Amino acid sequence: MRQIVALVRASGVLDEFARLEASRPGPRGLSSETVLVGMVLAARETRTTNVDDAWEGMQFKLRKPWLKYFGLRQVDATDVDATRASAKRFYDAWSRMTTLLDPARHDRRTRMARHETAPYRRAWQPRHGQDATPELSRIANKLVLTPVRIAIARSLMDDWGGDLSVDTTAIAAWARPSTRRHASLEVSAGWHVSGGGEKTFGYSATLLVAGHTDPDLAGRYPQLCMGMAVHSPSKEIGPQAVRLLGIVKRLWNQPGYLAGDLAYSDARVENFHAPVRALGYKLVLDYKTTMVKKDKDAVEGVIAIAGELLCPHTPQRVIDGYHQMAGAKGSAEREALLPSLAQADPYLLPLKQSADSRGLERRQCPAAGTSPRVTCPWAQERDATSARARTRTAPPRPVRTSHTVDLDNPRARKAHPGTRPVVRPPDRPSHHRPAICQQSTITVPADLMPKLRQELPWGRAAWQRAYRSLRSHIEGLNGRAKNVDTFLHSRERRQSRGRVAQTLLSAVQLLVENLRSIEGYLRDRRQWREERYTLGHIPTTPDPYEAEAPAEVEPWAITDPAPPEP
Repeated sequence: MRQIVALVRASGVLDEFARLEASRPGPRGLSSETVLVGMVLAARETRTTNVDDAWEGMQFKLRKPWLKYFGLRQVDATDVDATRASAKRFYDAWSRMTTLLDPARHDRRTRMARHETAPYRRAWQPRHGQDATPELSRIANKLVLTPVRIAIARSLMDDWGGDLSVDTTAIAAWARPSTRRHASLEVSAGWHVSGGGEKTFGYSATLLVAGHTDPDLAGRYPQLCMGMAVHSPSKEIGPQAVRLLGIVKRLWNQPGYLAGDLAYSDARVENFHAPVRALGYKLVLDYKTTMVKKDKDAVEGVIAIAGELLCPHTPQRVIDGYHQMAGAKGSAEREALLPSLAQADPYLLPLKQSADSRGLERRQCPAAGTSPRVTCPWAQERDATSARARTRTAPPRPVRTSHTVDLDNPRARKAHPGTRPVVRPPDRPSHHRPAICQQSTITVPADLMPKLRQELPWGRAAWQRAYRSLRSHIEGLNGRAKNVDTFLHSRERRQSRGRVAQTLLSAVQLLVENLRSIEGYLRDRRQWREERYTLGHIPTTPDPYEAEAPAEVEPWAITDPAPPEP
C-alpha cells in the first residue's frame, strides 16, 4: 500500500485535482488520493477498475491505520446503512473528479434525442488544432508516464534509442450505441473498426510503446507504454499521435524511428508527417497498393515512386517490383521479393548535395560521376559534349588505357562497365530530353513526396527489419494490455460512463501494465527487489508536463512525493 500511495503522489495528479477543486464550493468529502489509490489497488489486485471494486478494496481490505489516513470510517459489512453511506461517499468523490474534468456534463441516466447532442459533441471537438480537454489529457498521461519516470530514474532505459511505435486500439464503452431516434449515453463515442473489420462501440486510444529497430536490443530494457490519448474513433488520429510525441520528446530528448500502420501512412501530411519530422523522428511506414504508383512528371522528368526518384528510362520490370512488394502481405513473401526490388538500386538518383536553407537539394544522374551505376548512351553524348567544351579552354587530359580487371576483387568487378545495367532511351533530339538527361545534376525540393518519403528505403531489408520489429512491439503491448492481465478491451471491467471516466480508468490500467512490465523485466534479469518501487529518484526525472503546469498552486496542494506513515 505504501508503494501505491507513493506512486500516486509522485505522479503529480493530486496537485492537478487540488488546483481544480480549490474554487469548488461545499464540503471536500473523500480526497482524490483515496479514490485514485483505490483504483490502482483494484487494477493491480483484482484486474478491474470498477468503482465498486475499488471501494470494497479500500473499505474492507485495509487495516485501521490506513482507514484513518484515507478518511474512511471502520464499517461492519453486515451494517447495511453504514455500508451504503460509505459507498456513497466514495461514489460522490469519483463523481466530483469526473465533473471537474468534463467540458459538457449531462445526465447519463436517460438517453437524449439525437438532435439534442450537438452542443455536447462540439465540446469534445479540438479547437484550432488544440486538445479540447488539456487537463484531462495531462492527468491521464501523468499517470501512464509515472512508471516510465521510475524506469528512467533507475537507469532501466539507458539502452533504449528513442524508437517508438504508434497504434490505435478500441476502448469499449459501457453504453449502448445510438439508435435512429435516441443518442447513446456516450455522446462522443462511435464505432471503432479494427484492421480485421471487427467493430467496437466506444472510443479509440492512441498508444505509444518503446521499441527498437535493431533486434540485438531485445530484452535490454522494459517495453513500456509511453503515452495514451482517448478520442473519438477515426478522428484526430494524426494530431493525437503528434501530441504524444511532443510529451515523450520532453521526457526523452533522443528521437529515433517511429513506425505506424496504414492508417498513419494515409493521414494528411500537415496533420502527421510534417509535424513528426519537425520533432526529429524518422518515419517507418508501409504503403497501400494504391499509394505505390509511378509518377513520370514529379520533377525534371524523373520517375517518382514509393518515395524514391529513379531514372526516366527505368525498365518496366523494375517498376513492377515495387508493385509486387506493395501487394505482398506476409513477411516471408516480402523477403522473397527483396532481390526483385534490389534491381532498382542502380537506377536511383544519388544525393549530390544536401538540402540548403531554401529546402532544395541536388540529385545526380545515375550514369554520371566518377562511379556511374548504369550505362546510358545519352549520358555518353552529354559527357562527350562537355569534354569538347573543356578542351577549348583547358589542356587535354591523358587518355586512359584499358587495364586488366582483378576478378578476385568484388569492388573492381562491380566498377567494370560490363557489370552495369544498360539504359536504352528512345531516339530523341537533345533539346527534347528530360532535364536530368541534359545535365548531370538537377535541383529538387527536399520535401518532395512528403507522404511517401522515408529515411529507410521502403521495402528493402533494413526497412523490413525495422518495420517488423517496431510493429511487433505495439502488437505485444496490445496483447498484454487486452488479453493477459490488464483487460483493456473489456468494458465489463470499466463500467463507468462518460469519456472522462473511460480516459482516467484506461490510464490507471496502463499504469499498472507498465508496472508489471518493469517488474517482469527485473525478474528476468534477476534484479527484482521490492525496494525497486521506491520513488526517491522520481523528482530527479524531468516531468514532461512541467512547462505546462500552472504557475500558481493552492497553499493546501499536496507537494510532498513521499507518503507519511499511517
